[in-house]
Amino acid sequence: MFEQNDYTNILVDLADGVLTVTLNRPEKANSFNNDTIRDFERLWNESRRAEEVRCIVLRAAEGKAFCTGVDIRTGWRAEDEMPAPFDYDDPGDWLGPKTNRVWKPFVVAVHGMAAGGAFYWLNEADIAICSEDATFFDPHLKFGKLSSVEPIGMLGRIPYQEISRMVLMADEERIGAETAMRISLVTEVVKREDLWDRANEIARSIAARDPVPTQGSIKALWLAQSLPRDQAIAGAVQYVQVSKGAVGVKAAGKSISQSKPWKVR
Repeated sequence: MFEQNDYTNILVDLADGVLTVTLNRPEKANSFNNDTIRDFERLWNESRRAEEVRCIVLRAAEGKAFCTGVDIRTGWRAEDEMPAPFDYDDPGDWLGPKTNRVWKPFVVAVHGMAAGGAFYWLNEADIAICSEDATFFDPHLKFGKLSSVEPIGMLGRIPYQEISRMVLMADEERIGAETAMRISLVTEVVKREDLWDRANEIARSIAARDPVPTQGSIKALWLAQSLPRDQAIAGAVQYVQVSKGAVGVKAAGKSISQSKPWKVR
């Protein structure tokens, strides 16, 4: 069973196959710190194995921001955790579902400011929607910090010049909701008061589908992005074969997790 309590900086709720995750530091613009990192590390480990979780929604507690990235006062590492030489760990190693081998559809609902590290989630979203008041920007250069991981994660999702402009303009220019939809950063814009309901509606529709072909479709699409086109197409048939095998196992009365091609390792 999926555990729904004892998280520090997030709220979680599971109903009808939809796991709703709420960033819960509104007084800190929902920025993330080490506690948040550990929350998500645990969240992905648990939700990956929980068959009752079929779709995941990420949203943020009401306030001025969805997320403004790393808490600049505390950073994202633990106080007693000093990086070793050439230790290039990144908070994105724990924040995003796909980085943590979670292939369950991931819906992100953005309100207010989404900046910097918020793109760790946006870059792994299968469906991203936002409210009319949403703004998107990358403030790294404002603080004299190089911007690379988040914008590189956007490549292939939105046009290059939209990314480079966001990086170079830092916080002097923000992408509004309508522009975000035009450049495919999000796929839908709704009124602020409708945001959570709309995200839940989308997620419930997805959760009602068979989880094996649904998750297989997500994994196939995601991994294909890093492959040459011919190789990606050639490998696509294997996902269909695995899916048929897993469905056959289910029909025989066994758990999906018992099908070897889908076993978590």
